[in-house]
Amino acid sequence: MKKIASLLLAAVLPAQAAVVYHEAIDGDLSGAFASPTNIILTTGANTIIATMGNNGNTGATNGRDADYFRISLLPGHFLTSFTLDSYTFAPTNPGISFAAYVAAASFTGQTEEDIDGTAFINAASGEILDDFTSTPNPLGPGTYSFWFQETSATVVDYQITLHVIPEPCTTVLATLGFLMAARRQRSHKLVFS
Repeated sequence: MKKIASLLLAAVLPAQAAVVYHEAIDGDLSGAFASPTNIILTTGANTIIATMGNNGNTGATNGRDADYFRISLLPGHFLTSFTLDSYTFAPTNPGISFAAYVAAASFTGQTEEDIDGTAFINAASGEILDDFTSTPNPLGPGTYSFWFQETSATVVDYQITLHVIPEPCTTVLATLGFLMAARRQRSHKLVFS
């Protein structure tokens, strides 16, 4: 049954992908922890392309650029993955950069008490949602803020993709209902033909 549900879900949800924020086009992500940039997500893959570190922007505690943004998941929608697609740096390899999240519209500060989860990221990170949440479960409806920061004298270009899906149960049930109605209609036509 799980395989059928997965196939139905894949058939119902077309692969949608969009760059929802690109700092080179849309401007620098907020450097203020109390007012993250609001990013609107759609169903499917939502990509953010940004730069952090020693790039002349401000926001980090040491004066280097930090990126703060927030997302809101509508009722019945889930963030199922948060993938670091690329991570490049110049002039030197920082080793790792810092990322954090809070289940709120903003951060109240920059200490351990002000965050709900952290991740240390580099070019090999890939999927980091489980690092943030310490659980394999997706994030459900609500507002979440994220913080990305490089504290070395390095510029880090990064790209992340957030995958949003509607509640699988609702989608699968709606699809099954549609298929059963179509089957019923087809069987009625056969009887009366």
